[in-house]
Amino acid sequence: MLTSRIDKQANTLEDINAQIKQNTLLITSATKSIEFNSAEIQDNKVKTDNLEKQVSLLLKDNEEMKTKTVELERYKRRWNLRINGMRENHSNEENARDETIRLLAKIAPHLSGKLEDIVDVAHRIGRKEEKKSREMIVQFSMRRYRDQFWKITKTSTVCKEHGIRFAEDFTKEDHEMRAALWPIIEKARKQGEKAFYKGPYRFINGRRITSLDL
Repeated sequence: MLTSRIDKQANTLEDINAQIKQNTLLITSATKSIEFNSAEIQDNKVKTDNLEKQVSLLLKDNEEMKTKTVELERYKRRWNLRINGMRENHSNEENARDETIRLLAKIAPHLSGKLEDIVDVAHRIGRKEEKKSREMIVQFSMRRYRDQFWKITKTSTVCKEHGIRFAEDFTKEDHEMRAALWPIIEKARKQGEKAFYKGPYRFINGRRITSLDL
């Protein structure tokens, strides 16, 4: 009887030891799996951090490229002027350059003999519509001639008589910035301050203002 009881206890201890050994193996395996997963997580975190750094650098490079592109586009347009109110010939094929030269000859007769060399290209912009004159854009061969006509047309009687207005050729970004900063300019003028635009830039009492001032 005693021997039978001892044998049963021995079997029970063996089962317990076997179970403990099996559980130990499971724990060891789970620990290794956890360590492996932790290593994987850490590796993925490092990769994610690297990707975030690369994305940040790419975004910075992209912003710098965008700024340079805008600056180049802005610089190129410094040779241009836009003409608003210049009647468009819808019945016949219009030669935009010849029409522009004829207009400029009326505005500045003293330069009429040089206009073939002064005017590089001219063309209408926008969608063609019946009974509506599209804006004309003219590019001058030399910057000094562009500046000269920009000054002359501000007080030209020819422009006033024909309802023609010359304007600088701004980029889309500059147009948006001018519109955004106009309330500041208007407020400053009402307060008696000297506020004005110079090219794409805005100044109040000699200080250049930006979108950060909004």
